[in-house]
Amino acid sequence: MIRFFQPSILGALLLAVFAGLLMPLYFEKPRFSVKQIQTQPQPQQQEDSARSVYDYKLANPDSNKFSEDWFELVSNDTVLEFLPSGFQKFRFGTSGLLEVPNLFVPIVPRGLDALPVGDKKAIFIRFMLPLILNANQEIWEQRKILEVAKNTADYQTIINIAKMYKINTDALNSDALVRLANERVLPVPTSLALAQAAIESGWGTSRFSIQGNALFGQWSWSPGSGLKPLEASNSQAVVRSFPELQGSVTAYMKNLNTHLAYQEFRELRNSYVSDGKWPDGLDLASAMHPYAEIGDHYVDSIKNIIMQNNLGRFDYSELVNLQETACQTSANVHFQLA
Repeated sequence: MIRFFQPSILGALLLAVFAGLLMPLYFEKPRFSVKQIQTQPQPQQQEDSARSVYDYKLANPDSNKFSEDWFELVSNDTVLEFLPSGFQKFRFGTSGLLEVPNLFVPIVPRGLDALPVGDKKAIFIRFMLPLILNANQEIWEQRKILEVAKNTADYQTIINIAKMYKINTDALNSDALVRLANERVLPVPTSLALAQAAIESGWGTSRFSIQGNALFGQWSWSPGSGLKPLEASNSQAVVRSFPELQGSVTAYMKNLNTHLAYQEFRELRNSYVSDGKWPDGLDLASAMHPYAEIGDHYVDSIKNIIMQNNLGRFDYSELVNLQETACQTSANVHFQLA
């Protein structure tokens, strides 16, 4: 015999169903947490728009930026006097990009201040370019990891990268965290880095660059972490030193990508990428006024250095491996520590 539900039982069932429909309305969107890894669906693979914009720029070099001057005219003998073998092998490839040897020097070569201005700049650019391109390449690799993590809902990896870029992961939900990470994990234009290094190190001739591998004049307030300037408004301030030049370049880029003072720089860079354009040094120089006390005058100095030395051409560069390994031999007297 078929039994019918009692009214009280049927009413309870209907009430449970109705409560289940309303329950999601009473909960806020969950905060970003590792526990969401098992519950979030995996989105479809998406192409990194920033990388696409950058690759398009490299595939379409601006021919107006290339002209023969002090960079090309410096003699191989002069290059080899100050840098190891291999650094004379800068050339333009079939793609139109400047091929930069994948070589790195640990310290600034001594004696650059005795060279003619053009030769000094040419040597400086030659040892700086691999360092800058290498640091940017590391950022691209971190961004690639970030993109894979986003596409596979690997939130723990996203959190790890966010912490590397000094993002407060506890105070943000998932959307805000990803947005900030996308904004920060981006390279710095080569021409901008070159111009600032030239200004801050005197084209590799300053006391801080020679004695402390400090190319970008970054301040530190930790005892024993750097060189004391002759004049400083803060008695505790020092110019941060580094064991090798690569550390100085990497720290400079991390500073721009994380410090609150350069939020305008990051937002401006991101606005270009969002519009489908890749910014160069001149585009972003206007946001660098917090870098020095002279503010807008510092911005003007960056722009003048870029334009007067045609540094924009080096935005179209790529690291390449050389066949020979002679460059790994020890350098000449100009690399002896002072």
